[in-house]
Amino acid sequence: MKKTKTNYSVPAVDRMLDIIEFLSSNRKSCGITELSKALKINTNSIFRIMKRLVERGYVEVEPASGKYQLSTKFFTIGMSLYTRFELRQCARKHLEWLSTETGETAQIQIPDGDRMLVMDTIVPHVSFFLQVIPGSRVYYHSNAFGKSVLAFMDEEDVRAILPKNLPSLTKNTITDLNVLISQLANVRKTGIAFDAEEYNYGVFCIGAPVFDIEGKSVAGLGMTGLTGRYHSSDSKKMIRAVLETARRVSAETGYDGDYFTKLLSK
Repeated sequence: MKKTKTNYSVPAVDRMLDIIEFLSSNRKSCGITELSKALKINTNSIFRIMKRLVERGYVEVEPASGKYQLSTKFFTIGMSLYTRFELRQCARKHLEWLSTETGETAQIQIPDGDRMLVMDTIVPHVSFFLQVIPGSRVYYHSNAFGKSVLAFMDEEDVRAILPKNLPSLTKNTITDLNVLISQLANVRKTGIAFDAEEYNYGVFCIGAPVFDIEGKSVAGLGMTGLTGRYHSSDSKKMIRAVLETARRVSAETGYDGDYFTKLLSK
């Protein structure tokens, strides 16, 4: 990601944050030299920063290899922030209902800059299901939940968020922004967005928007499953369950419009 220089830049802090972000995106532990090469930071600076992070308990050193990894202190901080998401709290029981009703994984995502953030997931009580990890950041355009949010944004805002040439993840991914914008019109009409193996092969998703008290689409929720378990005869039931879940969660956030009522009455 390209860094933006401002009048308030603090190089030492920027370097520390670069290190933390790199370690968080790489599951394996890293040594001083590896971090230096990857981040283009001299080894002396890396050493001093890591020494301080270890002293403060944010980083751990593997005794055998001498390499570094983030400590559970970041998890503790993250969980304290996690509980602030009232939307997650009020949505959870409805996602549990959706997962039980459909027998598939239910999830809710919120906008997070140029990606969607997986806020919460509920897995079904079945032998085989798709696991989605909360905290993951995923693309808007190939994601049913991202499309659910984009569909209710002004077109100029959609174009500002998304690149003109959208990343191709599978052969089914929509890579033309104009084509995607045309598809979003149908999402607004039906309340439903699909991911038919657009993000990952073998995976399908059905999503719907969550509206807040002002009628703004603030999240996308729905179900995610393995295509091998999906049958066209189940489609209508699943769509209605997703819409009903979106209606319930939206109502709890203060939305009092009739958008879902009209769709569910058809």
